[in-house]
Amino acid sequence: MDQIGLFDNELTPGTWVETHGRELSFDEVTKRVGQIIVIDKSTESHEWFKIVRVESIFTDYESGQRRLIYSDGSRHRGIVDERYFPENYTGRFPARAYEVT
Repeated sequence: MDQIGLFDNELTPGTWVETHGRELSFDEVTKRVGQIIVIDKSTESHEWFKIVRVESIFTDYESGQRRLIYSDGSRHRGIVDERYFPENYTGRFPARAYEVT
């Protein structure tokens, strides 16, 4: 007989999801170091959302620019500059982060 483990439904970095919670500002993301969030990886033709773990927030002391460093379960870390979040970016595809539901 198979047993259902306590963590069978745990969302881990690298998991693709179809839903997400409320959108987070970059300042809110900086308070979630060590926690998981959802990153929007959508393309023009398809919506994609991925669970990631916020590893750290790096500040470039020369420019003052902050960067989100995250792990999505792969070998390489993801990096997103604060300037690409909606509160600072008016381009076509801003970086978006959400709470996990």
